[in-house]
Amino acid sequence: MRSLFIVLLFIGFISNAQKQIAITIDDLPFVQELSLRHAQESTTKLLSKIKQKKLTTVGFVNENSVYKLGQIDERVALLDAWLANGQQLGNHTFSHPSFSKLSLEDFKAETLKGEILTEKLKQKYGQTEKYFRFPLLHTGSDSLKKYGFQAFLAEKGYQNAPVTIDADDWVFNKVYMDAVKANNKTLMKEVAEKYLKHTEAYFDYYEKLTQEVAGRPIKHIFLCHANALNADYFNELIDLMRKRGYTFISLNEALQDEIYSRSERVITANGFSWLHRWRMTDKKKNTLKDPEIPANIQALYDGK
Repeated sequence: MRSLFIVLLFIGFISNAQKQIAITIDDLPFVQELSLRHAQESTTKLLSKIKQKKLTTVGFVNENSVYKLGQIDERVALLDAWLANGQQLGNHTFSHPSFSKLSLEDFKAETLKGEILTEKLKQKYGQTEKYFRFPLLHTGSDSLKKYGFQAFLAEKGYQNAPVTIDADDWVFNKVYMDAVKANNKTLMKEVAEKYLKHTEAYFDYYEKLTQEVAGRPIKHIFLCHANALNADYFNELIDLMRKRGYTFISLNEALQDEIYSRSERVITANGFSWLHRWRMTDKKKNTLKDPEIPANIQALYDGK
C-alpha cells in the first residue's frame, strides 16, 4: 500500500511539473481607461506585479491608442515601460480590426502600420522576436485570406501567437469600470471575485479539453488584457494558476511545444481558442460545456 501511495504521489508530481503556461496581454498601451493618469498608474501597478511574480510576458500593441492629441509622448512612454521592465512587445495591428471584415490587402496594411512604433522601441532594447496576434482571434473568413496572410506573416518574419486559454476578462472589466466610475466598491469587489471564479472554471474546462484534443498536458498560452481589473487583481490571477500547479514560461518557450506546429484548417468568421481549432481540424466533437458568465455580470455588460 505504501509503495502504491508513493507511485501515485510521484505521478501527481510529474503531472503538475508538466503544467506550464505563458502569459500574454493584449491591447496595449491600455484599454477602457478613465484618463491618461489612470492608464499610467494602472500600467505601473500591473508591471510592478509582473516583476514581483518574476514573469516574462508579451504585450500586444494597438498603436492607434498611442496617437492621442497632446499625449503621444506619454503614451509612447507607457510602451517603453514594458520593455524597460524586461517584458516583450508584439503586433496586434494598428487599430484592432476584425480580419473577417477586411480584405487581405487591407489587413496586411493594418499589420504593417501597427509595427512602426513598436519595432523602433524594440530596437532600442535589442529585442528581435516578432510576434503577431489576430484581433478577436479572427484568422480569416475564407481560405484566400487565411492562407494568404499566413504567407505574409512568414515573409515578414512574424510568429503567430495562438491562444489556448482566456477568461472573458473584457466582459468583467467593462462592468468593473462602470462600478469604478460610480464609486461602487461593493460591485467592484463582486465583479473581481466572479472574474476569478470564472477564470478558475475556464481552467477546469480547458484542461479537460486539452486532454481530449492532445491526450497530454501542453504548454498553454493565456490571454488577458491591459485593463484596470487585471492591474488590480493580477496577483490573485497568477496565484490561482500557481495553486493549480502551473509554472510560468515565456511565449517563446511555450511555442516549442509540438502542439503549435500542428496545422489548423478552420475557416470561420469567429474567433476562439486554438484547442477548438485543432479539435475541429481533427473532426472531434466537443463533449464539454463552456463556463457561462454569471447572469448579473452579463446583464450589466449588456446594459440591462
